[in-house]
Amino acid sequence: MRLLPVFFACVLWGLTARADAPPPPSPVGAVSPATGLVLRDDVVRALIHESSGDRIHDGVQRLALLPRDSHAGYSEAAEWVRSAAQAAGLQDVQLEPMKTEPQWRATRGELWVSGPQRYRVTSHADLSMSLAVGSGSFEGTDLELVDVGLGAQESDYEGKVLKGKVAFTRGHPSAVLRQAVVKHGAVGVVSSYSTPPWNLPHRMDGDFPDQVGWAMVPKKLVPPGARVPFLFMVSDRTGRELRAQMQAGPVKVDVQVTTEFSPGHFSIISGVIPGSRAGEEVVLTAHLDHYKPGADDNASGAATLLEMVRTYTSLIRRGVLPPPVRTLRVLWLPEFEGTREWFAHHGDDPVRRVAQFNFDMLGASLSRAHSRFSLTYTPDWNGSFVNAVSESTVAFMNRFNGVTYPPRKDFRIGSVTGSRDPLDIHMDRYSRGSDHQLFNDHGIPGVAFSTWPDDSYHTSEDRPSNVDPTQLHRAAFAGLATVTVAAWAQGADALELARLVSVHGARRVAEDEFRARGGLAAAGRAELPVSYRLARAVVRAGYQREREALRSCLPLGASAAPVTAMVKALDPAERQALGRIESDAKLRGPLAKEPALSAAERQARAFVPRRVKGQELAAFDEVVGKASPEEQPRVAAVKSALDAATSALRESGESELRFYQLADAVASYANGQRSVADIRDAAYAEYGYVFPVEALVDLFALLERGGVMTRAR
Repeated sequence: MRLLPVFFACVLWGLTARADAPPPPSPVGAVSPATGLVLRDDVVRALIHESSGDRIHDGVQRLALLPRDSHAGYSEAAEWVRSAAQAAGLQDVQLEPMKTEPQWRATRGELWVSGPQRYRVTSHADLSMSLAVGSGSFEGTDLELVDVGLGAQESDYEGKVLKGKVAFTRGHPSAVLRQAVVKHGAVGVVSSYSTPPWNLPHRMDGDFPDQVGWAMVPKKLVPPGARVPFLFMVSDRTGRELRAQMQAGPVKVDVQVTTEFSPGHFSIISGVIPGSRAGEEVVLTAHLDHYKPGADDNASGAATLLEMVRTYTSLIRRGVLPPPVRTLRVLWLPEFEGTREWFAHHGDDPVRRVAQFNFDMLGASLSRAHSRFSLTYTPDWNGSFVNAVSESTVAFMNRFNGVTYPPRKDFRIGSVTGSRDPLDIHMDRYSRGSDHQLFNDHGIPGVAFSTWPDDSYHTSEDRPSNVDPTQLHRAAFAGLATVTVAAWAQGADALELARLVSVHGARRVAEDEFRARGGLAAAGRAELPVSYRLARAVVRAGYQREREALRSCLPLGASAAPVTAMVKALDPAERQALGRIESDAKLRGPLAKEPALSAAERQARAFVPRRVKGQELAAFDEVVGKASPEEQPRVAAVKSALDAATSALRESGESELRFYQLADAVASYANGQRSVADIRDAAYAEYGYVFPVEALVDLFALLERGGVMTRAR
């Protein structure tokens, strides 16, 4: 008892000492000779050893229990994240309701093979993914199962009667629903399809015979008031078993599906770690929706954000970090739709959003899922300091984690229950496919953290057992290291950041020149005039990107004079690079002029498109979906050109995500200064593909008709 006064005196002393202690210094500083980062070495160690992949994995397991592709499951997940975020120290945590719409819910979904050896094929209660979201109610017995193969072509249905029966397919269920149900009168579909088209380079149907694919019944499949069909998803193995039974004679099934639609809404979970400078934010996002289990996609990203918040608030509370300069805005939301709605409500907030960091599919075991860890660059037209910060983080992580037992234990990023897989993290050129694309389309530099591919992507096998706590820890550190620079750099720190941008920019423009000269060397003699112009466009685009990246340090507080000097230093370097391009061309013979301008080329040079304010996120598919009949030939021409582009890019070895929603990616170059011809050249610099100028004129004309674009001239 006599020790109590001493105890309370010690506590009081500790509180007083903490209150009187000087604030911790900025975590940002000069480039470290040890790490290559613009973070102090002690801060790097703190970020590594305070964060935990094991804690993240616990969150992944919790979220994987919930079917977040339906209203009830998502709502439960959102409430859990809200509570966990508050416990982690996030402030002003809110559930922002999205618009109320009919929400689908299933209370029963069973598929049985009838007959003397009656058995259950699958059940929504056992595997929620087995009944596709949006399926309609149905009760039926002794329904014949009719194999339609891939089921996408009319020829797959020749000589088959589907009316009142169940179509059985190994093809994409959306195509089969339209053919078998809408055209031929089937009551529903059973599909063993599991591999999305953009994942075909990584796995094919049948590679993993026990995976069940994720699918939905399209909302507008049938007219209002008509009965909505059901869609059951089964594994490839189950599909082959059913086909084997059908070889011996007709197979009939019993179906019991009970579903309903009722008004409801999904929510956006939003919270902040307040910054000291008003009106500036750094945004962190992870989509919370998806199927059950959805461990890597995307319980991993959602749980990683929670651990990043906990790490920051813990280090701030302990005095290792000061509060951030810029407010950290943390968002958990439905992918794409949630981000669009968030912008609808907050796009005009009086806030300057410096950068955005997106966390989607972070935890797949690199060895078990045959995956790789990557960070994306921003698109070339949206140059930013975040690219150099990301590059330096990638280089640091590879240097100290590229072997199983790295000599620097203080810089090893691993988890107690995780693997010791060597790390191989990459910087990838800009690709779309997640919420960072919408921030870029809105002009906010956005980068994505991801493990891709994942052998279990969009299937029932996307389970916590395939998620590696060590990989989660590495993803969390990569996020912490890059976000810390964006949120804390100011004044002299921002100037040090500009120096980092200058160093990494020199390497990137050298790579741009390498690509440009390689393309020129590969051109035939007849192609030389056009190839020369395109090679120069690649070099110019690279230098312009790096100028913008340097200038992005100015709003952070970097001194204008030295940054301006760094920008100007790029001018002679660019002239020298262009001179080397010219020398390469002249060595091939006298430089011929390009052919006379075609009518389409003249149109392209005169047409300067600009995105209409408020339509930053409008998509090409939405616009052409409302196109008039007289515009359909133009729509068909644009789609044909885009299909040819995706085929060429695929054959050249580009990732499928590089050309996801390619029309919108190209449209994002419109800034009221570039002509359509300039956009063609800039898109070549980004993608290495020459888009036909006629198709680009048609593309921007359609967007103009749809109210998305206007003409600066």
